Amino acid sequence: MELSFLIQAISEYRYLAMSGILFISAMGVPIPEEPLLIASGLSVGWGDSQYHLAVAACLIGILGGDMWVYFLGRRGGKWFLGTRIGAWVFSEKHQSRIEHLYEKHGAKTVFLGRFIPAVRFGVFFFAGRHRMPIRKFLGLNALGAILYAPLWIWLSAVAGEKFSQSAAAQKAAEHWVERGSLILIGFVLVVIALTIWGAGKKKPST
Repeated sequence: MELSFLIQAISEYRYLAMSGILFISAMGVPIPEEPLLIASGLSVGWGDSQYHLAVAACLIGILGGDMWVYFLGRRGGKWFLGTRIGAWVFSEKHQSRIEHLYEKHGAKTVFLGRFIPAVRFGVFFFAGRHRMPIRKFLGLNALGAILYAPLWIWLSAVAGEKFSQSAAAQKAAEHWVERGSLILIGFVLVVIALTIWGAGKKKPST
């Protein structure tokens, strides 16, 4: 979805557009979250929206959609996988890969899945399918979203403040967000690697 369209939607519907589009995106509809977060941040930088309200609206949309995916896996996972759409979304190879990741790394996979668009839907679906406790899933997912969404919005808001409403601001926001997200993902990977390493160093109790 083009960034200019999202900017127009937010200019007309403000926080409702932020929350609604992100909810639909999180449900698995092929609308990337990142451009919407960029558009939300530009709206803040241009003075059309308030940062804390934009963050709240985006988090509501993201977490609401993710919970829908979780419950789809928890309550209707077997049915969904038996449909044509389910078979198209989750090939046997894709299912096997996610199942392996989840069974091996469980909670860490859910947390990291928030930062990787390509596996996000599948990881959350199988978290529900494996009946991860709701509080645990919500806590891990919310932690990832809180680290993820505000940063994208802030970086884009800074770009919006530096540039007027123009294509230059959009390009600058995309560039800033790309750099910031890579740094964040790198940080998360380091934390997870240290966690796994530390767990491996622990001696079994006798």
